[in-house]
Amino acid sequence: MMRDTPSPESLLLKISELMPERVEPQCRHFGACGGCQLQHLPQPQQLAAKQTMLTDVLARSGITQLPIIHVHAAEPWQYRNRARMRIATDAEGLVQIGYSRRASNEFLAIEECPIVSPLLWKTATALRDTVRDGEAQAGVTLPAQTSSVEFFVNDDESAVQLSVQADATVATVDRDAPRDLRTLAGALQLRVPQLVGAGLSVAAVPDRTQSKRVQESQRMEIVRWGAPSLQCAVNGRSYTITRNAFFQVNRFLTSTMVNTVLDNRTGRVVYDLFAGAGLFSVPLSERFDAVTAVEIGEPAASDLAAHLAAGGTQHKAVRSTALAFLQTQARGTQPDLIVLDPPRAGLGLPAVRALIGAQPREIVYVSCDAGSFARDARPLIESGYTLTDLHLLDLFPQTFHTETIATFRR
Repeated sequence: MMRDTPSPESLLLKISELMPERVEPQCRHFGACGGCQLQHLPQPQQLAAKQTMLTDVLARSGITQLPIIHVHAAEPWQYRNRARMRIATDAEGLVQIGYSRRASNEFLAIEECPIVSPLLWKTATALRDTVRDGEAQAGVTLPAQTSSVEFFVNDDESAVQLSVQADATVATVDRDAPRDLRTLAGALQLRVPQLVGAGLSVAAVPDRTQSKRVQESQRMEIVRWGAPSLQCAVNGRSYTITRNAFFQVNRFLTSTMVNTVLDNRTGRVVYDLFAGAGLFSVPLSERFDAVTAVEIGEPAASDLAAHLAAGGTQHKAVRSTALAFLQTQARGTQPDLIVLDPPRAGLGLPAVRALIGAQPREIVYVSCDAGSFARDARPLIESGYTLTDLHLLDLFPQTFHTETIATFRR
């Protein structure tokens, strides 16, 4: 006679004590929200787990000879200077701000988010309340088809930008959307004086064959209010960052990132790939004779060009993909250094081969994904480069995401 297999629940009689490393999550939405995964662990244990994960991922790619991993961390709360929140209406018709529930696309309304900067959260709740009050008075409203809003705050929280995304195209956007956006921004600024600009973006060309991320990158801003950018200071340098342009999100560790990439490096020629608005390019132009910075996405590419132009004609910005640049325009000159900061997908084998073909003496690889970094690092090492320095930056506390900065030398 076969016995029924007991369920795991029936085997658990009681929990006598919690593991000593566990702490109480600071956010009431932890567990339900898909944004954070590690709030139940104190920062030292989070850092240890991330370091173990990094070494395990590298080992699975056959990279076991590692230098000492230098770990950099800062304040683990209120660190985000940028956040995108979804917009929805509840059963009572009230506008809600939120994220996606864990492991789903289901909307989760939120009442707090302790990882974003205080000004960012103030602006988010003020937007929600402004719309609620405005709707009651038949005055202020979000543009029709609004699906999400993004907030971007500068380093000292003296300025904030608002970007509203509508689930529409240029052809289908509501005709009242421009008026609604400008009315909303004016009303919001009364509650948040630091609001310096706002914009409404729609999909440039509807293409359902493309991934959601690609479609988002192809959005275009059709309505503007106020200033198009704000000023961000990093290590005494001021960067003009246009709304929707990429910039690092941890306001406490950006300076550490720049210092780690720069180190004591000097020389003749440097390429900065995936340069964004020039976070690394600008200080590199003070140390190298000629900087070529490569960026494909707008508006970051325009910000980059303006930043480098201030340093002289020997420095230039190139609007291109990293692969196309390495395969064509990079020929004929051996750079002393190549810095690259790709998105989560990493370089990919064709670009890695082109990178090796450029024969830089030194490569500094900034990565936000351990898996793609390990995949790209192996052919670099097999081609004769040595992984000499490895830094782990806790750029995304309370989450499982890691940021690494690695140096490869011939």
